[in-house]
Amino acid sequence: MRKIEVKEFAERLKDGEQTTIIDSRSATAWDASDIKAAGAIRIPPDEAEKHISDVSRDDFSVVYCT
Repeated sequence: MRKIEVKEFAERLKDGEQTTIIDSRSATAWDASDIKAAGAIRIPPDEAEKHISDVSRDDFSVVYCT
């Protein structure tokens, strides 16, 4: 895993790269926020192992949190 800048992410989306967006915020942070990425799947950090199979290995995956 490596950190990318927003510009690289935007370029990948623009190029049509198949992407999975993963929101890894805690339940508290999720509930407190009115900002959520469209199409993102939510996988809290403490449930990552349980849900890792929900993420396509063929897609470019981006994980974000606060």
